Amino acid sequence: MKKYLLLPAALAVLLAGSATAQNALIDYQGYAWETNAFPPSDAGDVLSFVGVVDDLDTRFGINLLLDEVTLHVTDLVSTGQMLSGGVITVAYTGGTINLYRDPSRDHDYGVNPPNATAPPTFVNGTLFLGGTLNDFFMFYDLATGTGAYEGHIAFTSGSGLTTLNLLNANGYTFGGTLSSAASGGNVPQGYDLQVDGVIEVEVRVGVEPSSWSHIKEMYRR
Repeated sequence: MKKYLLLPAALAVLLAGSATAQNALIDYQGYAWETNAFPPSDAGDVLSFVGVVDDLDTRFGINLLLDEVTLHVTDLVSTGQMLSGGVITVAYTGGTINLYRDPSRDHDYGVNPPNATAPPTFVNGTLFLGGTLNDFFMFYDLATGTGAYEGHIAFTSGSGLTTLNLLNANGYTFGGTLSSAASGGNVPQGYDLQVDGVIEVEVRVGVEPSSWSHIKEMYRR
């Protein structure tokens, strides 16, 4: 009999990778949807996120009481799900990530994305950070409707890039937890998941790295 020892939050920490120490730079919350709905995740389905930053490293010099910072992730293409013990694992290819700084503070999730406000009200303003994603994976427990995700980011553009360059980082991690039911209510119509995550800077430390297969085994025990 399999026992699931890791809560989604703990799983997210493991997904961040044991070969690096993680320092949170940006914290965000939002919602995600996949073409043809999730679950299941069929090969070729595209996963997208929209969200709002609720905490930001002070080195960026942005006052979130004056300007909102919004998030848009898209072009994550599913390679098809694997199902074992009631847990779905999905690997995705591709992926773009863009964050925008916007004094209008007009984000609106709406329903049944993509729609008239999502992603449009999440991609207006000025580009704060832009880049690409790789090595994106997702876990989803069908019994609890919860899971976790992680990918790695290469930032290449935006007004915040100067600050990132001063960190002398090895890379950036995009990860967090997800749920099919939002806290205090339902996920808006047409969205599949609530997401709560962070963008972290990777700093190399002297520990043994864990493989993706090893992390999956830890989750399934």
